[in-house]
Amino acid sequence: MENAEFILNEMRRQAELSPEERLAQEYNKMMEPYFIKRGIEYPDPEYLIEIGGVPTMPKGNLVAVSAKWKNGKTFFCSILTAIFMGSDQFANCRSLKETGKALFFDTEQSDSDTKRLQRIIDDMMPEGRHNDCKVACLQPAPIDSDLCQSSEPSRIGLITRAIMQEHPDLVIIDGIADLIYNYNDVIESQEVVSKLAAIANEHKCCIVVVMHQNKGSHDKNMKGHLGTLLYQKCSDVFNVEKNGNLFVASHAVSRHRQCDDIAFKLDANAVPMDAVADRQLQVELERQLSESKLRDMLLSAVPEDGSPVKRSVAAELLEQNYPIKRAKAYNLLKDFIKRGWLIEVDRITVRLNTQSRRIDEQTGIWEPA
Repeated sequence: MENAEFILNEMRRQAELSPEERLAQEYNKMMEPYFIKRGIEYPDPEYLIEIGGVPTMPKGNLVAVSAKWKNGKTFFCSILTAIFMGSDQFANCRSLKETGKALFFDTEQSDSDTKRLQRIIDDMMPEGRHNDCKVACLQPAPIDSDLCQSSEPSRIGLITRAIMQEHPDLVIIDGIADLIYNYNDVIESQEVVSKLAAIANEHKCCIVVVMHQNKGSHDKNMKGHLGTLLYQKCSDVFNVEKNGNLFVASHAVSRHRQCDDIAFKLDANAVPMDAVADRQLQVELERQLSESKLRDMLLSAVPEDGSPVKRSVAAELLEQNYPIKRAKAYNLLKDFIKRGWLIEVDRITVRLNTQSRRIDEQTGIWEPA
């Protein structure tokens, strides 16, 4: 009886609402689930792995891996998978979960190449975890079941169903461009990114997508509208570059904390292995070569016997001998003074510090005495 009376009173109250009050009530009901509540703690995302003491691969988020063609994107994704599965082969990297599942979807390669990829991942991770990681070749699956009039589920449909069924923590999609027809199509790109972001959030998994970079050697942006959207929507973006026989994966973009680089190389069986020591040596050699070049630039602009020379003359010689502008030349002179290679005689004149000494006859690296 009391319940019936309450319902009746509520109906009367609703009927007495003005149109403005009714619109406000509908708005509050519609937006209530989306407004952030004060006084309520929202937990940080659960991270899957740690690199250099920094947690990364947040569940519920999209993460992108980009690189030039054949520059190690797939190898890096196999490393991420192996680390999550408990591999201890990579310095300063560890899994933050003792148990968990991973799904790796290869959209580009044939089944034989995908099988090789599975073996590579298996070789890097503990044997007891092999059943926790499944690798699938989606190359034969249709991109869109409706457009190709196929009874088979589309690639994105298969990925969605697998996530719903397997409940993975980590999902790798190599690569996302193969889930649509045109990575420059705004609507297709928006749909696939939004769908994957929603899946990651709903099923609380970290979805890592692989995307090629533009062709220009200095252009590290991911290709097309799809690449632009990934930069906007992904919580993290990793770039992979090849330098000689080494690969370096750097944490280019993060909404949280950026982690250290991962350096790796391939062993005789094309299985990735840690290359931190190799990278440190490579960086030191690059530093030495850079300093040697700077010293050559300096000696092209000032007399080696220590005779004074006007800054303007030295800057002009630098501009003539190297493809740099006058402002850059003056900045280089300031850097040489800071390094102790040049001595300021007065406000307009400098000279070579002849007391500097060579520390390596092969590289020609100099230091002030």
